[in-house]
Amino acid sequence: MPELLDVRNLSVRFPVGRKGTGWGQTSYLTAVDDISFTVRKGETLAIVGESGSGKTTAALAIAQLVAGETSGEVVLDGQDIMPAGRDQLRAMRRKVQVIFQDPYSSLNPRKRAEEIVREPLDNLTNKPAREKREIVDRLFQAVGLRPEQKRLFPHQFSGGQRQRIGIARALSTQPEVIICDEPVSALDVAVQAQILNLLRRLQSEFGLTYIFISHDLGVVQHMCDSVAVMYMGKIVEHADRLALFNNPQHPYTAALLSAVPSIDPTLRDHSKRILIPGDPPDPLNLPAGCRFVSRCPVAQLHCRELVPELTGNGTEHLTACHLVDADLVSPMQAVREAE
Repeated sequence: MPELLDVRNLSVRFPVGRKGTGWGQTSYLTAVDDISFTVRKGETLAIVGESGSGKTTAALAIAQLVAGETSGEVVLDGQDIMPAGRDQLRAMRRKVQVIFQDPYSSLNPRKRAEEIVREPLDNLTNKPAREKREIVDRLFQAVGLRPEQKRLFPHQFSGGQRQRIGIARALSTQPEVIICDEPVSALDVAVQAQILNLLRRLQSEFGLTYIFISHDLGVVQHMCDSVAVMYMGKIVEHADRLALFNNPQHPYTAALLSAVPSIDPTLRDHSKRILIPGDPPDPLNLPAGCRFVSRCPVAQLHCRELVPELTGNGTEHLTACHLVDADLVSPMQAVREAE
């Protein structure tokens, strides 16, 4: 499949004022630090990591929905959309839509469901009213909502139904990329499965491309084709789903995956729980070398001095770790064998 989205050297930083200096000096918190990745048309890329890793900021920066200072390139279907002017930004927003995390706060409580779904069409297109009504009708049917529910307000829907409205709204402009920002984390487990199955069906039906933001690797395993793991603003591992889940190379990835419950006894035996000690470093005072070094169970001296590059030794399984050898053997293998 051809590449649809190519993100190159994307960085996002936010100014942080320092009080008491007397000079009004400003330092910067870099939430996303020089990351690059590609997404093929029709696939799902998951960006995962714990809270504060920068995954949501990275995704929303692609849609130009962050207030920080952004640099780098975001090439969508051959065109860099980062320096977009007002008209270009309007066209870009038709192509990149977002399904937000919380269906309780992401819908305008004063608007009826049909108005919410139609809103992107009103703001971003010049389609006639009749065509907009037809699109809204088709989308209500596509996401499993009844026609008579169009006149209801958000408070009259359940959480899962509200997220269906959010999905319909994201689909209204026929986007090329949909950013799913933890779209099921606020829902009950049974409803999560319904929404995930709906997203998969819609992807197949409409040929959608997803960037799926999540901290739940069980959900990611069900949804994605490839995975980028972020830690403190950096991508530390990037691979297709099977390679990453079967052979995690970065110690941080191995620790995350060890916490995923499984009913497969062979997987339970393979991935004993790996605890990550301590807290992440201060984002305004990052270590000189690897950002995971203070919490890594296998860190060595040069890990504290040199920043590891994201490389795959000629393969598509990329890892930012000094200790992964030329045969792509994880440094965590020795830890597992010693247990």
